[in-house]
Amino acid sequence: MNKQTEDLYLTFHQKLFQFFLKKPAVSYDDSVAWLKAAAESFFSFISLTVQPSSRLQGSRGDGDPIRRVSDYHTIITIEENSKYIELSCQKKHKLPERLAESIHLFLVHCLELDALFRDELKKTKIYEKTELLHELMDQEQVLKTMLESLRSVFPFLTYCLFLSYDEDQYINLPAIELDVQSESTDSFALEAYLSGQEKSKNEAEVYIPIKGRQGTYGVLKAFGPGAADTAADICIISNAAGKAFENSRLYEQSQNMISNLELINETSHQLNRTKRLPDMMKSLSERLISSFGAEEVGFFYKNHLGKETLLPESTSFFQTDEALPYIRYVKEKISEENGVFVGNGSSLFGNEGYASLMGVPMLENNENKGFVIVLKKNVCSFSFEMFKLFQTLIRHSTLAVSNLMLRDRLKYLVQTDRLTELYSRSHLDEKIGYSMKLDESGVLVLIDIDDFKQINDTYGHQKGDDILIQVARVIQRNIRDQDVAARWGGEELAVYLPKARLNAGEMLAERLIMLVRECTDPTVTISCGVSHWSQDRPKSLSDLFKEADVALYNAKRNGKNKFMTH
Repeated sequence: MNKQTEDLYLTFHQKLFQFFLKKPAVSYDDSVAWLKAAAESFFSFISLTVQPSSRLQGSRGDGDPIRRVSDYHTIITIEENSKYIELSCQKKHKLPERLAESIHLFLVHCLELDALFRDELKKTKIYEKTELLHELMDQEQVLKTMLESLRSVFPFLTYCLFLSYDEDQYINLPAIELDVQSESTDSFALEAYLSGQEKSKNEAEVYIPIKGRQGTYGVLKAFGPGAADTAADICIISNAAGKAFENSRLYEQSQNMISNLELINETSHQLNRTKRLPDMMKSLSERLISSFGAEEVGFFYKNHLGKETLLPESTSFFQTDEALPYIRYVKEKISEENGVFVGNGSSLFGNEGYASLMGVPMLENNENKGFVIVLKKNVCSFSFEMFKLFQTLIRHSTLAVSNLMLRDRLKYLVQTDRLTELYSRSHLDEKIGYSMKLDESGVLVLIDIDDFKQINDTYGHQKGDDILIQVARVIQRNIRDQDVAARWGGEELAVYLPKARLNAGEMLAERLIMLVRECTDPTVTISCGVSHWSQDRPKSLSDLFKEADVALYNAKRNGKNKFMTH
C-alpha cells in the first residue's frame, strides 16, 4: 500500500469511527448506503456493491467472512444478514489491505446498531400506541385502536378477539363470544380469560388476556411466526388496552349513573308537581316510553279494597284479552321475586307476541301496592341496566302515586257520603255557591224517601241502608256529568243542576219518582221539592234550600210520591 493510499485508508477508518461516535438512529440498509458513498468518495478507483447472499451458494469458502478473490476483488459476508458486500477496483490499482477488515467490522457494528435502532423504534411505537389508548374513553374505540396498533407494530401476526357476553353485546367489532358453558369455546382462550394469565398453544399461537385492575374483559389471540417471542411486547399494548377499556367502561357507567340520577330526580320532581292522577300517570308513561323505548306500558294499582285496577294512561293493549297472559305471568312471578325480566318471551307468549318484558312491583313500606309492566316486540330489547333503572324509577314514583291517590281518597271521603257514595252536603253547598257566581241559572231538587221509618221498623236498619243505596244508584244513573247528587241528611237526598232551567228540574223529579218506584226492592216511593234561581231571580244559598224544603213539605202533605215546585 503506497503512502497516499495508506493516508486515505487512515482517514477513511477515522470516518467510520466518527460515524459510530454520533450513534445515528439509522437502519442497517441506511448505514450500508452511507458506507458505499463514503468508500467510493475516498477511493475513486473502488466500487462497492451489495448483493443477495443467494448468489454465493456453493462458493462460500471456508467460512471466513472476508474472502479475497484477487488483488482487485474481495467478498465480505455477514452471517446475520442475507446480503454480502462485493469490493472491486480498477486493475491498475489494488485494494487496500486492511480496508476489507475495517468494512467488515463496520458492518458488524451496524447490525448491532440496527438491532438497537429497531428495538428503540418498536418501543417508541409501543409507547405511542399505549399513550393513544389512554386518551380514549369509548370501549369499542379502545379495542379497535388496540387491534390497529398491533397490526402496525407487529404486521407479521394475525389477531383474533374473544369477548365475554357482557362486553360482546355492546361492542360492534368482529369478536368470538367467550361462553364458559359451551364445549365449543376455545379452551386456551377460556383458560387465559379465567386465570388472567398469558397462555401459549405453541410457538406460533399465544392467548393474552385483556385485563384491567378490576377484572378481565376479553382475550387477544395472536398467531403467526414468532408470536411467542413477541408476546411480552404484545402484553404491553393489551394491558394498556385493558386498563383503557376498564376506564372507559367506568366512565360510561358513571355517565349513565349521572344520567339515570338526573332522570330519576327530574321524574320525581315532575310527579311531585302534578296535582291530578291522570296527569301524573301520563307523565310517567311518557317517561317510560322515551327512556326504554317501550311499546306498551301498564300500571296496576290496588285500591283501598285491595282490588287491582288498571290506572289511567296505561296503553290500550292492557284493556284487551291479549294482555292477560302477560299480566298473569307478572302477577305470579312478582310475588316470588323483586321484579320480572324476560329477554326472549317467545316460548312464554308465542312468536307473534311481545318478546321483551320488564315488570316491577310498586312497593310502599315493603307493602305491595301493585306493579308496572313494559313490553317490546323485539327480542332482548331491554338490558339488565335498563331493568335496574326501571326498578329505581318505579320505586321513587310509587310514593308520589300513592300520595296523590291517598290525597284523592281523603278528598273523596271528605266530599262523599260513605254509605251512598253520593257527595256530602258540604260539597253540595260548595258547588252551588260556585255555580251562583258563574252560571246564568240553576235548579235544586230535594228528595225524601216516603215512610222511611216504616221501612226501618219493618225490615230493620240494614235494609233501610240498602234502600238508601238503591235510591242513590237510581239518581246517579239518571243525571248529567255536571249535575251534583248529594246526601242531604238521613233519608233526604238532593240533586243540583247547574246551568239548568226550572222545567229541567221538574222533568228530572218526575223521572226519578217513576224509576224509584219501579226499581227498588222492597218498593218505596219518593217525594221531591224543586226550587230554582236565575240572574233574573237571584237568591241566596239558604233561600234556595228553604224554598226546596217548603216544596218538599207540600209534596208530602199532598199525598207523597210526587213533586212540588216553589
